[in-house]
This record gives sequence, C-alpha cells and structure tokens, in this order.
Amino acid sequence: MDRREELSTKLERIRRWLAPTGARGVLVGGQGAFAWLTCGGDSHVSLGQAEGTASVLVTADHAYLMAANNELRRIVDEEMAGLPLEPITWPWHQHDQARVLAERLGAPVLSDLGQHGLARVDASFAALRFTLLPPEIDRYRRLGQDAAAALESACTEAHPGERERDIAARLVQGCAARGILPLVVLVAGDERIANYRHPLPTEHRWQRTLLVALTGRRHGLHASLTRMVSAGEPDAQLAARFRAVQRVDAAMLLASRPGASLGDVLARAQAQYAAEGVPREWELHHQGGLTGYAGRERFAVPGEPLRLGPAQVVAWNPTITSVKSEDTALVTDAGLELLTITPRWPRDLVRVDEGTMERPALASGRRS
Repeated sequence: MDRREELSTKLERIRRWLAPTGARGVLVGGQGAFAWLTCGGDSHVSLGQAEGTASVLVTADHAYLMAANNELRRIVDEEMAGLPLEPITWPWHQHDQARVLAERLGAPVLSDLGQHGLARVDASFAALRFTLLPPEIDRYRRLGQDAAAALESACTEAHPGERERDIAARLVQGCAARGILPLVVLVAGDERIANYRHPLPTEHRWQRTLLVALTGRRHGLHASLTRMVSAGEPDAQLAARFRAVQRVDAAMLLASRPGASLGDVLARAQAQYAAEGVPREWELHHQGGLTGYAGRERFAVPGEPLRLGPAQVVAWNPTITSVKSEDTALVTDAGLELLTITPRWPRDLVRVDEGTMERPALASGRRS
C-alpha cells in the first residue's frame, strides 16, 4: 500500500462515517488527526496548540488542503508528497477564511476540534484512526526503535552526580537527531521517583537510582517508554518492588488481546497489584491505555468498554512507589509485538498467570 492508497482508504473511512450525520463535510485540523489523514504529514508550528497550521476539508466527493498563504507552500512541498488534495489558500490575516469556505458548501460542516465556530464531531470520529494500516505499523516500528535508542543512550551515559536536566537535554538531543518530537520527558533521581509520578527534570543530582521516561511523536504517532537505572546493586526493597511492577506490566500486556476491553486489562492490573501486596497503588497514577495519534487515545478506567482489536497499539505504565515499567506494544491476532524493546537494554524473564514475557530490567549503571 503506497501513500496515495493509504489516503484513499482513510478518506473512505471518513466518508462512511460522514454519510449518516447529515453534514456536508468535516474539517480536520487537529495536529494528530491531520497527521493520521495525511499519512504522517506534520502541520505544527507550535506544539502548544491542538490545531495545526493546515487542515483538510473532506466532503462526499472532494478533499481540500486548506492553509493560509504563509503556510501552504511548506505543507505542499514537504508534507504532502504528491497526495491528491486540492489546495485552497487565503491571506494570512483573514483568520476566518476556513470557516467561510466551509460554509460555502451550503450545508452543515463539522470539525474535529470545533474550530471556526463549526460543530464539533463526537468521539466516534477519533475512533476511525485507532486501527492502523500496514504503512502506519511500519512507521510505528521505526519510531519505537528510534525512541528507545534515544532514551536508552541517555540512560547509559548517565552517571551519579549528574543533574536530571543534563540527562533530559541528552534525551531531547537524541530525539531531535532522529526526527522525534519529545512531548513528554520525565527524569527523576532517588527520592524524587517515590515522591512524584510525573517528575519533570530539575537541578537535582541523582546518586543511587534513576528513572527516565519519554513520549515521542513522529509522523503523528506516539511511542512511550520508561527505563530505570541503579548505580551498583539496588537495595533489596527496591529490587523487590521493581520485580513486582514488572509482573503488573507483564500481566497487562499479556491481557491485551483482541476482544479484551480496556476495563478488562485494568481489572487484571488491579488483581496483580493485589497479588503483589499493594492493592491501592493503581489508584495513585493512571495505568495507560490505547495510544496512536495521541499520547493516550483512550485511558483505561474501571469499566471502560472500548475493546482492543488487531493493529491497535497500547502503552501501559504501571507504577509502584519508587518504580515504573512502560513500553509501547502492537496488538495482533498472533500475540503482542513490543515496539520499544531493543537488544541493547538488559531484560528479565517475567512470569505471571497468563505466561512469561521479557520486560526491561533495572539496569546497573555507572558508579561515578
């Protein structure tokens, strides 16, 4: 499947979704939705905005690429790669032109973000992108390996006494060199790991234990992973907690089968937390969920009914105070494919009721 065929398949999905709504078209302008529809196109200038600098207006028989005059050329030249989208542009200072052009269709037009005063789509629109096509899976595999390489290199080079911010800078640089946008960068040493579930990097200099986490985006896809390092042999309590969180993570991953709901996987995590003697730890932090064109497309909460299918991607991130385990994985009929695992990082064989699988180890780092 080439890129034009991928676009055609996605336009067909949108048009089937659009038909019963009574709307004439849908304006797709969110950065994630734009990347999905344009097969990896990047519309951002500012990461701080949900809306990109270009959008696609899809109707029953046309698809228009819409952008102001100061943005259109780059989008066409560098992001579209010959995709058959009809370009429409306007002067940059006429901010409402996308709405005006949409209204000329003469019937209601929906919008993925509710931009320009248009009615916003419901949650069923985002679900169109949950199941990936083969080219998207190929892009995800490459992203997973590159994200892991960037994070694991940053960890391998870390040494006790180094500032968390210096480790974060190394990780960000590694992502930039690989064309990855580091959307979430967490670094914590020692007691900060226990104190905060989302530890932003600080001036703190780690001495004994280090946690580094990344969510990186490329072509609109998100890869999340966490690695932990111990300077020398970890103490017995830390080692036991890490083995316990590995088992929770393995139980969640092995439960992530086609047909299982996100609520089912969370229930399995709750049972494993209880078996580890820490039944309330799951309440202290979200456990992850379905990922793809958002860091988490849908979080796993008690009773969440969304059922997993083949060619969907999950990222679970169970935590027990002081430890965490996280990777991004592809759900298939043949079993789970771990996208962010590399041979460079040590792994442990972990056994739970559903079977065994390898999980990243608590690595022994440099002592000084």
